[in-house]
Amino acid sequence: MSAVVLELNDICKTYPGVVGETEDSLGRKAVLANVNLSLQEGEIYGFVGLNGAGKTTCIKIALGLTNQDKGEVRIFGQPVNSTNIKKIGFSPEKPGFYDFLKGEEVLDFSVRLLGFPVNSEAKKKVLEKTGLWGDRRKMVSAYSKGMQQRLALAAAMLHNPEVYILDEPGSGLDPLGRRNIKEIILDLKRAGKTIFFSTHILADISEICDRIGIIHEGRMVFEGGIQEFNPRGIEPEKRFVEIIEAEMSKSSAILS
Repeated sequence: MSAVVLELNDICKTYPGVVGETEDSLGRKAVLANVNLSLQEGEIYGFVGLNGAGKTTCIKIALGLTNQDKGEVRIFGQPVNSTNIKKIGFSPEKPGFYDFLKGEEVLDFSVRLLGFPVNSEAKKKVLEKTGLWGDRRKMVSAYSKGMQQRLALAAAMLHNPEVYILDEPGSGLDPLGRRNIKEIILDLKRAGKTIFFSTHILADISEICDRIGIIHEGRMVFEGGIQEFNPRGIEPEKRFVEIIEAEMSKSSAILS
């Protein structure tokens, strides 16, 4: 059995709510409610949900970028700390870079920020893999959204982490760019890495993932293998809608 490299145990998160949206007497809106999720060594895990379901909040909590109200995050069996968090490479959905830096300077800055030395050979390798080697000396302000997305992935790969957390890595990419990202993810798996990524593209999940987790309104409604997710082999989008609609019906029945 594969080791568990990342665990979210009973994670709860609330934010100040507004009238009509509060979940408790203190006026807080529940964003995550007792989320349990596990990432196993060497797998590709697809994380899916509607807009606002809680995907990015889960990722931020897993990385220590925001605090949960309740629950625990563990990396390789240990609470998150300044050492084991460096075993993770993170690519955000909406990367933000200093416009006055060149592409390769962004990578230098990123790796130094983590406390690692600049490695010219590694930098060339990730820029070539993401198709940015020829644009490495361009200012980031001249990069398209898709190029910035690929630069964020290059930065995540640069220190050769064991685990990758990618928030919507295909966002803003054309079909060729998306195919390149999928190939990179599969190459990382072949190299023994573990990949967790969120997406709205169900076809990508079916093509490359070992397991899938579905979150709806802050609650995990499914976690399992691709065959378990779609035993009838129907269109992935249709199966996803079935699961969400079943959950919505269940919630409506409870409320009534």
